[in-house]
Amino acid sequence: MRKLLAGLLLSTALGAFGAAQAGTITSATVTANCSSYTISVSGQEYGQPASVNYTLTLTDSAGDTSTVSDSIAVSSGSSTSDAPFSASATKAWGPFSVDFTMSGTASLVIAGTTYSTVAISFPNGATVSCASSPPPPPPCTASFSNNSNFNGTAVPAGSYLWFNANFTVSHVPSGGVTLDFSNGSIMLTDHGTTINLPVPNARITFSPSASCTSTTFDSVTNSWITTVPVTGDDEIFLTGLAVQIPPGGLQGGANPVDFKGILSAESNAPGISAQMKWGAAAYSSFTTDYNALQVKAGHQTACGMSNGDHAGTPEGVDNNNVPWKHYVVGGARGGGGSNFTGSWSGTVAVPVCP
Repeated sequence: MRKLLAGLLLSTALGAFGAAQAGTITSATVTANCSSYTISVSGQEYGQPASVNYTLTLTDSAGDTSTVSDSIAVSSGSSTSDAPFSASATKAWGPFSVDFTMSGTASLVIAGTTYSTVAISFPNGATVSCASSPPPPPPCTASFSNNSNFNGTAVPAGSYLWFNANFTVSHVPSGGVTLDFSNGSIMLTDHGTTINLPVPNARITFSPSASCTSTTFDSVTNSWITTVPVTGDDEIFLTGLAVQIPPGGLQGGANPVDFKGILSAESNAPGISAQMKWGAAAYSSFTTDYNALQVKAGHQTACGMSNGDHAGTPEGVDNNNVPWKHYVVGGARGGGGSNFTGSWSGTVAVPVCP
């Protein structure tokens, strides 16, 4: 009986000793972003080589799931019973382009035996946002289409067409506002073929500190950048496009010629609206280096240009110091002479911020 009792006591002690060596995991946390995550674990163990094996389940917004399983080595560095351990590791994943929610478990494993399991917690939240969001739309936007036609004069190959648009604006706030022109195109038919010409964007800033109207062309963004006094002008340059006539030339009489685009305000400006029109003149020599054209930005307020030319007139000179205006000829919507922009189309109203 004594031997049986002693054996039972020894067996119980050895079992307790084995349990003490095994240890336990007390916490596991994960913080994550779209391209990596960091797992941190802590617990107690007896100084034996051990690992924490974990599984993360990712569920996206459509309900689809995927799993990530891995391990992290842990050791208390002590032979003392229930000595604490902690470890962390950062690992790459993704990069993901969808939002997802995480859940998971972590287990302390020694010599292939699992001794303790905990649910993983997420101190920064279990949801990770990775879906790209489009930029918010501007406060106000309005599209327009302005149809007109060309006169009957053909334009020979190698010549150029200078499309130019201008506008007036009402209800500009006293503090100023910036308008953007985008998605511009000109569509016409020539020799039975429909031609669609993309038009450069534009950014027009009505500034309380501006005393005159100026414009430059930014080739990086393919945009005309114009600054205008808040009082405006009766013609403000909107955008311009130079096109060289291909072999075969351009027939006269194209109809319709449709100038389209979108005007938007970068800030809310109640009641602001525009009246837009466009012209097209033919030139025997021209350039697509738009800054070399020195386009007149306003009819009455253009900086350093006090002549009576319309907004959109190319006031610069070529490499031989010959004014671009010298090369104007008949065709498109112009008759040559001093018609440097071509005759205006009809005017369309663009209620940017109704």
